[in-house]
Amino acid sequence: MSKAAKKYKAREREPAEAESLTTRAYSVLEEMICTLQLPPGTPVSEAELSSQLGIGRTPVREAMQRLARERLLLVLPRRGCIVTPIRPDEEVMLIETRRAIETLVMETAAARASDSERRQFGEIAARMKTALRTQDFDAFAQLDAEFNRLCVAACKNELVGSMMQVIAPLNRRFWFTHHGRTLSKEGVEAHIEIAFALSRGDARAALSGTERLLRYVESRIGQSGVTA
Repeated sequence: MSKAAKKYKAREREPAEAESLTTRAYSVLEEMICTLQLPPGTPVSEAELSSQLGIGRTPVREAMQRLARERLLLVLPRRGCIVTPIRPDEEVMLIETRRAIETLVMETAAARASDSERRQFGEIAARMKTALRTQDFDAFAQLDAEFNRLCVAACKNELVGSMMQVIAPLNRRFWFTHHGRTLSKEGVEAHIEIAFALSRGDARAALSGTERLLRYVESRIGQSGVTA
């Protein structure tokens, strides 16, 4: 390979490597915020995070900017960043947004899911039942992520996927705020009801399960005692 080609390949790798570091920084920070390892109101320093993660400041800065756009970090003029405080009124807005988006998701996924996707919904529902019975939080969290990805795929609508990605981290933080690593029987059973409904292509039952889930989520607002 010529020197020019080698230089071109090196330049080609640099953006990919930078993007990979930014993605890594984002993933770590998002996990820490959503699981309350960084509680609401915690100051977040670009320099300190860069040192802790062993990642350069530029990728960390880009990750923080993305988290700010996703409302997980709050930028305070001349004071830096803090983890966004949790406010009941914003939790209400999140549920309103979920209700609008998830109604569309249920209707389209039920109508458009392939036979293979419907089988997968049934398998996920069965495995969620096992996770609830054994109180296996990690298994349920993984299944919930699989379920969300499958819903988006079954919709056959890329814009829906983009909207779901925006609210997914906020939904995760809501769960950890109100439940920690405990599996709520009512919440998990609603997920199971929805997944089984989608496995049958039953939009009405999927919408009923979604409303059951969202009403349960609404009942949790203000009960955690977390306000900052």
